[in-house]
Amino acid sequence: MKKILIILVLLFSSSVFANEGSGPITFAKDFQKRFSEYLNHIKNEPDWRFAFAVHPDGANDWVASSTFARAEKIALENCFKKAGKKECYIFARGDKIVWDWDSMPNLYHEDDSFVDWRDVVVVIGSGDVSLDNYTQKKFEEYLTIYSNNKEVTEMYFAVSADGMKSGDMEAGLNNDGSLNKNLEKKIKAMAIAECMSNNNKQPCYLYAINDKIVWNFPKKSSDNQFENIESRLIKLKSLFDKDLITQDEYDAKRKEILDEM
Repeated sequence: MKKILIILVLLFSSSVFANEGSGPITFAKDFQKRFSEYLNHIKNEPDWRFAFAVHPDGANDWVASSTFARAEKIALENCFKKAGKKECYIFARGDKIVWDWDSMPNLYHEDDSFVDWRDVVVVIGSGDVSLDNYTQKKFEEYLTIYSNNKEVTEMYFAVSADGMKSGDMEAGLNNDGSLNKNLEKKIKAMAIAECMSNNNKQPCYLYAINDKIVWNFPKKSSDNQFENIESRLIKLKSLFDKDLITQDEYDAKRKEILDEM
């Protein structure tokens, strides 16, 4: 009996820790800030379970869920997509770094730029805005994750007024495909709060819900309108060519844009 129990314990332990990473990491330039935000969310959301996944090349994603198992599963899947379909591993479970690396730097720094979602007023953006290259890349990653999880998740993307900073957040849908209204409001605020944390606490605004841009752009003259439509069609084709959206999504969005004419 004791032997059986020991074997069961060993099997359980190996299954729990098999997804933990080890060895050197090439940290992304914003990693310290993202990890500090992650730790702050843990302090402010004691009822949720958090997991942070990383690829050794620096791609990363974190998720909060009702259980560690679900948080880890989704974080690993999202990181896998961000890393170009390369395997990721658990970096932190809750507030504990579980990645095994003798030269791991001290990442437990207080971040005084953190913005609590409770202090955020959710506002849809308006006016002229153009995403810079870095934010555009972040938005494309966001669209990829949504495209692969749209049956089970609701996602929000926020940007600063100059289009240079961003934040995003997602929430799992109920079994019937719905999302609790209070949770919806909270996740929107968390996306904006993440953007504001990246923007020195300066205002950010909701830019997209799922794959639909909700930002209120100013109305253009007829000439500018055609230029804008052309630009959007080019961007849409680029997303399709990069396999970030499906043929059906491309056709539907293209029709939507052309219908504006």
